Amino acid sequence: MKNIYMVQASNTYSGNSFKAAYLPYAVGLLIAYAFTDETIKKEYDFKRFVFIRESTDDVIESMDDPAFVGFSNYIWNTQYNLTLARKIKEKFPECIIMFGGHNIPPDNSFLEKYPFIDFLIHGEGEEAFKSLLLELCKETPDFSKISNLSYRTESEEYIQNPTVVLTKTDYPSPYLTGLFDYIFEEHPDMQLDAIIETSRGCPRSCAYCDWGCNSQKIKLFPLKRVLAEIDWFAAHKVKFIWGADANFGAYERDLDIVDHFIKVREKTGYPERIRTNYAMNNPDRVFEISRKLERFGLSKEGATLSFQSLNPETLEYIGRRNMSLDKFSKLIAMYKKEGVTTYSELIVGLPGETYESFCKGIGMLLAAGQHRLITVYNCEILPNSPMAAPEYMKKHGIKTADIVYLTAHSETDKEIQERTRYVIGTNTMPTEDWIACNVFTCFEESYHHYGILKFIAIYLYHELGIPYEKFYNSIIDFAKSDKSSIGYSVYEKLYNFFKSVSLEKPIKLYANEIYGNITWIPKNVAHLDTIYRLDDYYNEIKPLLISLGINENTADELIKYQKTALKLPSRNNFSVDFSHNWHEYFTNILADSYVPLTEKKNRVSVNNDSIPDNWKDYALESTWFGKNGVTFNPGISAEDI
Repeated sequence: MKNIYMVQASNTYSGNSFKAAYLPYAVGLLIAYAFTDETIKKEYDFKRFVFIRESTDDVIESMDDPAFVGFSNYIWNTQYNLTLARKIKEKFPECIIMFGGHNIPPDNSFLEKYPFIDFLIHGEGEEAFKSLLLELCKETPDFSKISNLSYRTESEEYIQNPTVVLTKTDYPSPYLTGLFDYIFEEHPDMQLDAIIETSRGCPRSCAYCDWGCNSQKIKLFPLKRVLAEIDWFAAHKVKFIWGADANFGAYERDLDIVDHFIKVREKTGYPERIRTNYAMNNPDRVFEISRKLERFGLSKEGATLSFQSLNPETLEYIGRRNMSLDKFSKLIAMYKKEGVTTYSELIVGLPGETYESFCKGIGMLLAAGQHRLITVYNCEILPNSPMAAPEYMKKHGIKTADIVYLTAHSETDKEIQERTRYVIGTNTMPTEDWIACNVFTCFEESYHHYGILKFIAIYLYHELGIPYEKFYNSIIDFAKSDKSSIGYSVYEKLYNFFKSVSLEKPIKLYANEIYGNITWIPKNVAHLDTIYRLDDYYNEIKPLLISLGINENTADELIKYQKTALKLPSRNNFSVDFSHNWHEYFTNILADSYVPLTEKKNRVSVNNDSIPDNWKDYALESTWFGKNGVTFNPGISAEDI
């Protein structure tokens, strides 16, 4: 029998006391379907999955005469796969190497560049993989009829067969067929997370995304299978589920799926958290789903209300439409009323965007009430996205940098570094402006959403009419004006990091033993390095606040309330007296009900025994998990005195 190995290596995510990795769902699908065929069962023996980044030499040493090794490729594992595949071919020259997945270019370039790869599968792989295995069993195989397949002939000719979209979804589940059971036995101390796919495809074709390229119509997986997988997750005590759907909430049955998650969670305690991608055109259903997940503690980060950009020209270039800001504000208010957390997403580096329009977009979202979280991603060139087309890049003057792919909070692979292509400039955004956008983003997210200046910014907006983007730009300018300041030290780290990215220089994530054995991305650095010296920082920026129009007494009380609201290490149950009703004032604004600040003696109390007593645990909870709101003190209240 011919021995098969499948590789879908993911990063291992680490905290101070845990290690986690994803089960290899994509390659599991291929094996589960292929081994429904009796010929394949007779001819092949599936040996194991390589699902974490093991040493490539150790992987090869563990292999028993491999006849076929399949690789699933993503941004985070392609270089690992190439290294491992090359070594396998060197030791086992007769072994067939197959590459597939999202990071495979839509042409034959991988075959031309890497002679150790024998076959490529483009797009969906279930049918092509099964057909390939069957054809390889024959004395004179004919690969010309296998859709989605590219290969090299004996005469060194490169052939690419037509790519088709699959119409069926009744493929067997790798979970329910028991393919992953041995992984739990071999890794009893590892948190094994899972991916669920209730549907496949996306009707949109956003230029930066490759989701809609191969499938314009959404296909539903059998509901019976989906519900059974949820039962399987609970039985195997899977804590975290990532939803692979592009548009969860698009169908009525998605409510039934959520109800089953809740039922199983209530009965077994698992899973603990779910994260998925929501449909844009079904706000009422998505709201109901989000409300249920939040109510039963299953929501990972809350509901996504994404924009990617608020610049009309950019939206036209990327083929996307947004909801109106008025509708957005109403949705925010509706979610808040039900206690459902939300966050929004933007992308920096999109064509048509300028530094001014980008910062203004963030200010518009804040003004519309999105004070919980705005996550900004850097635009990356995905090989199968419309943006990757040479004519698109030329038209918009897209400039890229090939950089090391860095994953926060994960173990670093010292043997192999992954690569990705960041957009670092366009016709409308010079590279220096791209750097400035990233610096602005880090200051805004870490200082506003993680809480260092949030209430100060809200006060300035409502009382002095200072736009949010103007305030955070003034914070950056003020930091740059004094090279001995805390603000400048943060600015310098951020600027140097993104400058190095733009120059394709070696970069690495920040680490500091004070905050534990964890790597941090730039915005985390801005938060931690500032809050570690919080009192000094507030003293540092007080003159700026006064220059913006706040009188000194008000500035002192505003800073005092801002600090009171923050969760800080070893600061548990305490009270602070004020001469103005700050807590009531900000509570009303965050509930979309502005009531002017009044002079009134009151005492703000914080009653919480769960605040960490050390910086390592604080950093883990408030900076890594801080987007869930735990940077702010729970149990905070005010009473008249």
